[in-house]
Amino acid sequence: MRKIIYSILILLLFATITFMFPLSKLTIFDEIQFLHKNEPQYIYHEKEQTTFSSRCYTTNAQIPPFTRKQIKFLVWNIHKGQDKGWQQALKQYSHNADFILLQEATNQQNLPFLFSKMYPTQLFASAFSYKNTLSGVAILSTVAPYYYCAGSAVEPWIQIPKVGLAAAYPLINNQSLLVINLHLVNFEWIPTNYRKQLEEAMKLIAEHQGPIILAGDFNSWNKERLTLLTRLAKHYNLEEVKYKKDMRLKFNNNPLDHIFIRGVNVISATTELTLSSDHNPLFITIEIK
Repeated sequence: MRKIIYSILILLLFATITFMFPLSKLTIFDEIQFLHKNEPQYIYHEKEQTTFSSRCYTTNAQIPPFTRKQIKFLVWNIHKGQDKGWQQALKQYSHNADFILLQEATNQQNLPFLFSKMYPTQLFASAFSYKNTLSGVAILSTVAPYYYCAGSAVEPWIQIPKVGLAAAYPLINNQSLLVINLHLVNFEWIPTNYRKQLEEAMKLIAEHQGPIILAGDFNSWNKERLTLLTRLAKHYNLEEVKYKKDMRLKFNNNPLDHIFIRGVNVISATTELTLSSDHNPLFITIEIK
């Protein structure tokens, strides 16, 4: 009975999304589209890939390292800015944060203008546009990365891609922090593309020698997805963050949003109820080991 209910719900969601996204107004890009704001202006060039299907860019510039002992993150699916008060809420939630990881960000939210002083480096990656509005994921940071990558996986039923974005930031003592922001495939009963998207992120994790933050909207709405996610995280020595107050959005009691860590200590981790999105924000403060 439960599987039948799930199937009906997913079919209803599929019908709703098909209605919401008329194909004549939808553009799916052949390659990931980047919007990159950085001050000062570092020059990045595309890096030829042999291992990953992602598009990656790197710079030869000497990027100043992040020197603060503690690093604060905000992780939030912002629901394309469709909910009242999202701008004020984002400013409030991002207070003193060093990194903001957003899912369902768009180029119409004008984030570079809203946060130009607080976050001089902003990365945005998108795989499709609807009515000329690009939608994807974003990483806003107080420091610049020395490389960044993005990849996508297609939703099998609706053909709209989900995107992941990764960036590496220099730390002191010749270390670097890898930050990965994922929005995983949702409308797929057997998680084939879901697994592929996760495994692509894990390739970056396997090659990185240093601390890691893996976070985002994992669309882990059933036990099979949660089990797959947990198994892969364990295989790559990632630890899931637990929250003092866990108000994460859940479907059938399964949390959709997660933060995984490696090589860092958690100082604090919490969540907060909001009316400014359909997801609640996640907050974490870490310290490099």
